[in-house]
Amino acid sequence: MMNIKISLTPNRNFRKDVFNCVLILVLFSNVFLGYSQTSKKRVKLVHTDELAFDKSLVDAQRLLGNVHLEYEGTHFYCDSAYLYSTDDFDAFSRIRIVEGSGYNVSGDFLHFDKKSNTATLRDNITLRDKDMTLTTNNLVYNLDSEVANYYNGGKIVSNVNKNTLTSNRGIYHSKTETFFFRQNVLLKNPEYTVKCDTMQYNSGSEVTYFFGPTNITGDKTGIYCENGYYNTKKDISRFGKNAVITSETTILKGDSIYYDGQKEVGEVFRNVTIRDTTENYIISGNYGRHNEKTKESFVTDQALLTQEFDSDSLYMHADTLLSKPDTSGLDVVYAFHDVRIFKEDLQGRCDSLVYAKADSSMHMFENPVLWSMQNQITGDSISLQTSNGKLQHLLVKGNAFIISDAEAKGDSIKGKELRFNQIKGRRMTGNFIDNDLRNVHVEGNGQVIYFPTNDDSEPVAMGHNKGECSNIFITIEDNALKKIRMEVESNSVFTPMKMTDANTFKLENFKWLKAKRPMSFEDLFTK
Repeated sequence: MMNIKISLTPNRNFRKDVFNCVLILVLFSNVFLGYSQTSKKRVKLVHTDELAFDKSLVDAQRLLGNVHLEYEGTHFYCDSAYLYSTDDFDAFSRIRIVEGSGYNVSGDFLHFDKKSNTATLRDNITLRDKDMTLTTNNLVYNLDSEVANYYNGGKIVSNVNKNTLTSNRGIYHSKTETFFFRQNVLLKNPEYTVKCDTMQYNSGSEVTYFFGPTNITGDKTGIYCENGYYNTKKDISRFGKNAVITSETTILKGDSIYYDGQKEVGEVFRNVTIRDTTENYIISGNYGRHNEKTKESFVTDQALLTQEFDSDSLYMHADTLLSKPDTSGLDVVYAFHDVRIFKEDLQGRCDSLVYAKADSSMHMFENPVLWSMQNQITGDSISLQTSNGKLQHLLVKGNAFIISDAEAKGDSIKGKELRFNQIKGRRMTGNFIDNDLRNVHVEGNGQVIYFPTNDDSEPVAMGHNKGECSNIFITIEDNALKKIRMEVESNSVFTPMKMTDANTFKLENFKWLKAKRPMSFEDLFTK
């Protein structure tokens, strides 16, 4: 019944994907890092087709045609450039920047300002290495703060993993080894897509953070959160603030969702809801845990199971709800400690309960009691068979006992509560039609006390019929005893009311447990 078969594990390539996406900004920063470390060095002119100087035009050397500049092992190529006496320079058209480590940058314009220690590239910028390609129209690097950023849109494509990351802005803080992608961040991978407002990655700790509305969509699983992180070293992730994980059959919500990929264990904290979309039930509570290896899940702290039917719902509250698969792979739900059940036409209590999805059977243990309209059913154990949300069969083993208010009218649960119809035996089976108990068969040590009533609008007992036999078969109509057939060594005596003794009104071990009956949804948590 409880089918929490979702994997919170981010894709195993996620660590490499994010690292590759931000690596390109590191490469760009390395191009210019030499300027700040060796500010006394000079830019070397390696080649130009033509060199000119005309102060009336521009106070700089004009380099025209196949320009090649070199600075500390980094080579700059362009169609033309202005080289200023301050070692500032502007480069124009078909710019290429080549460095010995194997990456290159191209664009239409480059300006280096030595005073502000800032390098700026504009228009049709492409930065490539063997793994990644960055394209943007604006790229700036400040050598003092060691911050590189693109703005007005950028696109990073992985040549290895086929990842594509786009965002309005990308920022790299080399001092803190922190990367930011901001505004309309979209990471596409063949196996998943990440959309968020801000993505932060630290290459030292290898932790990625998500900020703002974030959607992570995979082939079979979707994740939504408004903040979260993924530790790539420890394979630990957390999704917070309105976190939702959706699989093919399950929707999981919580204030925060935590997953340990190495242990394959997920935890959900506060306002936990787990909806099974195939079985139409919801499990809620304030703490949930799921073990992906064993497929076991449990929810505790205000744990509640809600089974939705066409006309109403069944609610089951317990200290803890545990789900694990049986040998056939179908879930079995275990509810234990102070189990309470409420449905408009059915209520129950016990200490522990087992619900088997394979045959839609419910088994109640340790002081179980079940109420159906006027009928109170107790025994050592009670089993219910359901189908399509309706009760089908009842089995009570050991000390089976049914009690109902003899003078209650029709299906009312209100009556005088002075005289009670009672059926008792070792074992009891019953059948329901439209959730109404229609017949009961008692096997072994059968005992009965039955108070026939008149047909007035407010029924009044006319006497009582008390009998014993091996087996008893009872027919119920309009929630009242209609016919009793006593089998094997039967004996019964009818006594008119004026001749009855109140001491004979109850069978041994009679207990009327109305005070424990949940009469509303709220009673599940208070009564």
